[in-house]
Amino acid sequence: MIAVALVACSSAGAEPGAPPVAGGHRPAGWKQLPLVARAVASAAASDGVIIDAVDAWGEPALGCYGVWLDLHGGTATAAVLADQVIDSLSRRDGSAGPRGALAVDDLVRPSGADGVLAFQFAAPPYRGRVRAQLSSGRISAIACFRNHRTPAVCDAACADVLGRVPGAAR
Repeated sequence: MIAVALVACSSAGAEPGAPPVAGGHRPAGWKQLPLVARAVASAAASDGVIIDAVDAWGEPALGCYGVWLDLHGGTATAAVLADQVIDSLSRRDGSAGPRGALAVDDLVRPSGADGVLAFQFAAPPYRGRVRAQLSSGRISAIACFRNHRTPAVCDAACADVLGRVPGAAR
């Protein structure tokens, strides 16, 4: 999962394409970023993981981006999946670690067999938020992030994108 977040941040660039798939809401004016989507799918691919869908979009001139990823593999509960995702993304103290680990905070974990994982992350110069629905070996996640160009504009767009995620009350 660390590779997915870092690939999304480092691959952000404009390339128009088809309308987004059903997993995420694309703000007005944001363009499809198929190169980012392909990079995310490649980074998420591993033994036992099946990528069901991936989409990426953004407004590169403003520095705003979004990625949706739906994958499955195994039978881990939401609580176990959440631990695996967070452990792969961050150091225990929440600071950005070696090899590009993200600083993760404002963390909400699911406690049952299924539920929502939500957190903020930073990988300078990018900052963003993730909302993921986790259940029995399945992850459906949306990450929305920005660089330093227009933080207020991007944060407002990301609040709208993430607010549309089912079960994401934050």
